[in-house]
Amino acid sequence: MNVILLDDEPLALRSLEHQLKRFSGVNIIGTFSFPQDAIAAAEKLRPDVAFIDIDMPEMNGIQVAEKLLIMDDSMSIVFVTAYEEYAVKAFELNALDYVLKPVQPSRLEQTVTRLLNEVRISRAQAHSIEEEEPEADVRVQCSGTMNVFGLDGKPLSWRTAKSRELFAYLVYKRGQPVRKETLLELLWPNFDEKKGFTQLYTTIYRLRKNFESAALNIKLLSSGDGYWLRSEDLAIDMLVWEEAINKLPPLGAESATAHQRLLDAYPGDYLDEHDYLWSEGERQRLRSLYYRQTVQLCRFWTSEGLGKKAADLYERLQRQFPFAEEIYEALIELYANEGHYSLAQRQYEFLADMMRSEYDSEPSEEAIRLYKGIR
Repeated sequence: MNVILLDDEPLALRSLEHQLKRFSGVNIIGTFSFPQDAIAAAEKLRPDVAFIDIDMPEMNGIQVAEKLLIMDDSMSIVFVTAYEEYAVKAFELNALDYVLKPVQPSRLEQTVTRLLNEVRISRAQAHSIEEEEPEADVRVQCSGTMNVFGLDGKPLSWRTAKSRELFAYLVYKRGQPVRKETLLELLWPNFDEKKGFTQLYTTIYRLRKNFESAALNIKLLSSGDGYWLRSEDLAIDMLVWEEAINKLPPLGAESATAHQRLLDAYPGDYLDEHDYLWSEGERQRLRSLYYRQTVQLCRFWTSEGLGKKAADLYERLQRQFPFAEEIYEALIELYANEGHYSLAQRQYEFLADMMRSEYDSEPSEEAIRLYKGIR
């Protein structure tokens, strides 16, 4: 684990360096007394972790951390401070930890153990992706709209809307053969059988020619009664994301950051910009997966005492799922427990307005109970 240290007090800097050198797996690649020096060096050194003193005259540690995270958002930040009130600001920036001066060996050991686990998991996941999921020749975007990209990064131009939907449906079936009659019912329900088959054969031909002219390695295969895509040649964004979610280790202190990064990487709702009736079930399935994983992480952050992280994630989820009553209830309770009573009251008011306008009803008894508790 590669580490840099920043503290404008030479004695404190040397003391922290001395203590960290006791831990195997910690490689100190730079120590700095001036913020600008640390920022410039970090761009070249790319450390895994930065230990940063908060109270510095030229540029405080919060500002330094913001600049470092813009440069590399995977970097872990640990603040070192003599003032406990800075802890709130530290976690607002999603710092991994903060350590109070004078640094106690036992407290530092907890932080280093957590850091080593975070870095180990992050590197293992990156290695797993490199080993198990080599870059495919063709990238398929199903989030929002259906798009196809080759190695040159250019999107495929669709000749007709039907060819796009046909391809989207075969991608959805993930390599399973689809009977011709099923495709006729789906795409040309008002055509008689003869005209329908003519449309199908023409669309299949155009798709293959389109792939060929764009130099895309897409195999649209056929048997006597159906068609399918060889899906192993395709990197399908929603499928890649779902597989990564399913490979995550159980949620805990060591893996929470990895869970957060994958939720941040959610591509978007499945084929949301198309009115394909057949895609609605898959769209809701993936939305539900994302929703459940996010709520689980919110509850974990809450249980760990990281209320700001939980609230930020809940509010993002609320924007995506504005009619989910449990999110409002969770925020009311969270804000009340954190002492932010005005924010808790505002969430109740948002909930009441939403319930009346969308469902012509009042908030649940649980929401009312939570609201009465803050009045």
